[in-house]
Amino acid sequence: MPSKKPLKTDRKQAARKSIHKRIGSAIAKTAPQLAEALGGPLAGAAIGSIAEAIFGSPDTDMGLVEKAILAAHPETMLKLREAEYDFRKAVMDNQTALERVAMEDRSSARNRQAAMKDKAPTIIGAAVILGFFLVLSGMLLWELPAGAETEFSIMLGALATMTAAVVNYFFGSSAWSKEKTHMLVEQSTEHGRAQASGKI
Repeated sequence: MPSKKPLKTDRKQAARKSIHKRIGSAIAKTAPQLAEALGGPLAGAAIGSIAEAIFGSPDTDMGLVEKAILAAHPETMLKLREAEYDFRKAVMDNQTALERVAMEDRSSARNRQAAMKDKAPTIIGAAVILGFFLVLSGMLLWELPAGAETEFSIMLGALATMTAAVVNYFFGSSAWSKEKTHMLVEQSTEHGRAQASGKI
């Protein structure tokens, strides 16, 4: 006789996703990043943050969390805003840590190249960048063979990715730094407004 455990597990997962979706819809305006996280791999962390903010425990039953959010009491909404602020900060801190590891890895590779006077990375990097612009120019200036558009597009995409990696290796990346600055300004502004209104 086939086991019923997988079926029960699927039903529980479906029910959990359904609750996540309803909660996400309810808090979309108040806590947009938490709402977005509820629909992805960080759903567990997001629901835990919401539960802890409202009830003081991340293990609170999701049904109770949903009822509290749907009731939409001002105090609950304030706690949600605070949870949103803390969640954004936690995500940003994690991303900063990952970027720091990546930067240290690139720095180590550059130091090794300098110490060993290894010209291979420079030659490979130049070849990648040259190849990218040659393929791009060819696609723009000449008509591609019939049926070869997909292959050339794949090639161009691969070269574009490698070109970005080369640039990051030699010059680093400021993209995350700019994003982090934007998030800090946004969070500080929101937090400041809440403090000014006497809500925090």
